[in-house]
Amino acid sequence: DTKMSRHLLIGLVLFAIFAATNSQSMDLPLNTTKGQIIGLRVNPNPATGVSYDAFIGIPFGRIPGRFQVALPRHPWATAMRTQQDGPACPQSSMPYEEDCLFLNVFTPMNASAATEKVPVMVFIHGSGFLSSSSNSHWIGPDFLIPEGVILVAMNYRLGAPGFLTLGSKIAPGNLGLHDTRLALEWVRDEISAFGGDSTKVTLFGQSAGSAMTHFHYISSLSSDLFINAIGHSGSALADWSSCSLAEGVRRARLLAQRLNCNTTQNDTMLLTCMQNADIRDVITNQYVPLSNDDYTIGSSFPFLPVLDTSETSDTPFFNDTSFDNMMQQALLRAKPFITGFTTDDGILKFMDKGWQMAEGNFGAFIPPRVRDSLSNDERESLAETIQSRYYPDSVDENKIEDAVRIYTDIMFSYPSLQVTRYFANLTYGYIFGYNGAWAGPPSYFSTYKMTGVSHGADLYYLLYVNGSSQYVDHCTPNIPNLEMKNQMVKWWTTFAKTSIPDPTWKKISDGGYLVIDWPLSTMNITAFEGRFYDFWANMKKPPAGSSADYLKLSFFVVLAALLSLLS
Repeated sequence: DTKMSRHLLIGLVLFAIFAATNSQSMDLPLNTTKGQIIGLRVNPNPATGVSYDAFIGIPFGRIPGRFQVALPRHPWATAMRTQQDGPACPQSSMPYEEDCLFLNVFTPMNASAATEKVPVMVFIHGSGFLSSSSNSHWIGPDFLIPEGVILVAMNYRLGAPGFLTLGSKIAPGNLGLHDTRLALEWVRDEISAFGGDSTKVTLFGQSAGSAMTHFHYISSLSSDLFINAIGHSGSALADWSSCSLAEGVRRARLLAQRLNCNTTQNDTMLLTCMQNADIRDVITNQYVPLSNDDYTIGSSFPFLPVLDTSETSDTPFFNDTSFDNMMQQALLRAKPFITGFTTDDGILKFMDKGWQMAEGNFGAFIPPRVRDSLSNDERESLAETIQSRYYPDSVDENKIEDAVRIYTDIMFSYPSLQVTRYFANLTYGYIFGYNGAWAGPPSYFSTYKMTGVSHGADLYYLLYVNGSSQYVDHCTPNIPNLEMKNQMVKWWTTFAKTSIPDPTWKKISDGGYLVIDWPLSTMNITAFEGRFYDFWANMKKPPAGSSADYLKLSFFVVLAALLSLLS
């Protein structure tokens, strides 16, 4: 709107005026085990007043070959200036280089010289396993640094370069996950020199980064690399966060065909062909055709993590074929966990047109693995049940809020609630309901006349974004936004220090979920959970000859079903 546009304009003008002020004041040499780096001290941000030490663009890994697991970086002989962001990994959204494994470290001033080591928070960015980076312009430390923690953010390989698998050790997949593991190992080995406590590492991420955080949480490979985890709107149990090994291989072969590689040759030759292809062609062609179901239900990311084993990888990330097995092992490791979602996360689905593909009846969108075992009457019953739950009065194509609700439930809240219930004795759950201005309305808000707390809104109250309305509100000041930021930062950094965000924030087993809002945040044991969790969790196929019970279906059914209502 006009007011927000004016605020953003003022913020950009102020940012331009003070850009020179927010620059290097002195070089900061520091020795790592790989060689010396030269960071910088960032002068106080005119809005926040925060100054910090920054080491930006530190190389942490090397890629021995495309589609291969990364290795630690070789040592360097002369001092390396680490004062600007390293290149992003290959993607269609911004300039990139294949040599892209860089990370940023932000510390309180003089932390490297301090006797007492401080906790470390390591962030994994999101964006559908396809885009974005750890760029310091949108993953800034200004809010976290005053609380006495170190922030680390890393790049990882995306799309096909990050997640392509041939289902064998030739091209094992999960490369982006291995990149983030390598960054965590770098933190373990190097962060002490920066003033960080390698025994107090908290891993956190948002969206796809949250799903990856959860993958680390349940993987034994990562078990010794962090003590706490925080997930924002993303779960290992969400259908959009992984695919089967067979499906991953199918997609890899589709890409190979698009790159004019002979898919009848053996894996070694096929890999060589794809490695020799121009990286620009790989990125352009990685959007392989998926099923209408995938596009409809929000699982339209072409290359995803897969469950691997020692048979398919020399260094398997999961080394298991069952999420249940890994969840059981993670329960025994007993790492404290914060996880949650925003009240309107499902708004994210309206970024594309997938939701408009739901034409026809609900049964047409039931996955084959379920649909093939059902009678026509059973499919119709399921469709009617979902319709009556989400559209109790009538099917109205203008009822965007109902569409947002089912997407929120199936893509985010239900998978999140599954996790919190399983780890109830370890988990602090939250629902972010504060509709502040910092997140800003996505462009599609106006297209569909939407309102709500969108996907990623909570992150704006933890990480500083250069040139955003955060800057203006610090100068104005906007009290609600600043108080929300202060509270979120206090909870998250206290959790990093003590593994408990606040004495009044109870674990799931003791008190339900924290509904985060302003001026009050309240514990609510039934918020969201009672409304739709049981509906999906209790679905099951009726016994033969019975029509009283309904089918137990995957999240795919829900999404597919909903979208037919919107046509």
